[in-house]
Amino acid sequence: MANNYRALFKSPGFLRVITSQLLARFPFGMMSLALVMHIQHVYSSYAIAGFALGAETIGAAISGPFLSRRMGVVGVRKVILPFSIISAFAIFGIVFFDFHPLMTIALAAIVGLTSPPIQSAARTVYPTLVKKKLLPSVYALDATSQELIWVIGPVLATVLAAQINTAFPVLLMGALQILGAWLFVANKEVANIDIPKSGRKLGGVLKNKVVFANLILGMLLIGSFSGVEVGTVAVLGKSMAGPVIAVFSVGSIVGGLLLGNRNKSKWALTRFLGLISFGYLLVFINPTDPIWVSAAWFIAGLGIAPALGTMASIIGVTVKTSDAPEAYGWAGTGQLMGYSAGAALAGIAIDVVSPTASLLIAIVFGLGATLVAVMSLGITPDLGKPSTDTQSLPIIEE
Repeated sequence: MANNYRALFKSPGFLRVITSQLLARFPFGMMSLALVMHIQHVYSSYAIAGFALGAETIGAAISGPFLSRRMGVVGVRKVILPFSIISAFAIFGIVFFDFHPLMTIALAAIVGLTSPPIQSAARTVYPTLVKKKLLPSVYALDATSQELIWVIGPVLATVLAAQINTAFPVLLMGALQILGAWLFVANKEVANIDIPKSGRKLGGVLKNKVVFANLILGMLLIGSFSGVEVGTVAVLGKSMAGPVIAVFSVGSIVGGLLLGNRNKSKWALTRFLGLISFGYLLVFINPTDPIWVSAAWFIAGLGIAPALGTMASIIGVTVKTSDAPEAYGWAGTGQLMGYSAGAALAGIAIDVVSPTASLLIAIVFGLGATLVAVMSLGITPDLGKPSTDTQSLPIIEE
């Protein structure tokens, strides 16, 4: 396993690409908290802040497949850089202008609608940088690095808002988006890639059963996170929930490093999702004890990055290169939809039943994802034998 990761970092261009895309995606780790804190501070209304965040999420869910697909028409650079700038300026507008709340919500929607498809671009580029046999390790490392965004981003946003003001983390978010996008497309491996134009209509890639199953899996898996986060806050309180939820992400990082390279059989995804569901179930032994909940979330977290990495690998070795960006875009849309639905259901469970009931959302969504993975075994590829149709891309065979 360690040898695989060493081989990755020795691959020409790989370290530059993965670090620059990580910086470009970092603002998304800050976005939810930063926007909510600032908009609530300006308008003294959590409702307005919630509507704005919802508008941003819906916008990103709509634009993901379209902008990802567009990269095959005009190129990665002509999509990533302009839309990063537009999105960042919408972010700046929220800070610098005292708009009517509806205008602020509209700007938040523009932020989402113009969110650059960094992840889709990076995952399309990876196969051109490393040997085929290393692709599962690449996607596992990508998913693991993503967890750093969700661990550091919210903490940084909170600290900056408390120590300086609520506007500063939002401004930093916009600035990092432009800088990260520029550094990402400045890589020759990204700037020079020629993604074949898809011959399908928008949405046609969803006819691929593997892509559609991946969308449903992402929706359920990420939806389960809502139960974890909302439920932990409801049961343990705000002050205790932060560190406990952080353990969930730490578990994911550890799992990505230790288990991420063990995702080569068609059963791998089912096993990782089963591990996640097992951790979710454990929490009900003592859901009000922070130490026990932390241990349960850590166990569940061990499967997160490996599962996400495996899902990305499955798309990478299944679809044509021309369809890969849009496929990853739809996967992102499914994840956003899942998180929103899970958060809404968890909130209803708290109001209608009890705070502890919101934790059931994690279990139901997690078990649902495991069931879908089992049902999809017949179409799940063996990642030990990747067979990507690379079309005109110079993928490295050996």
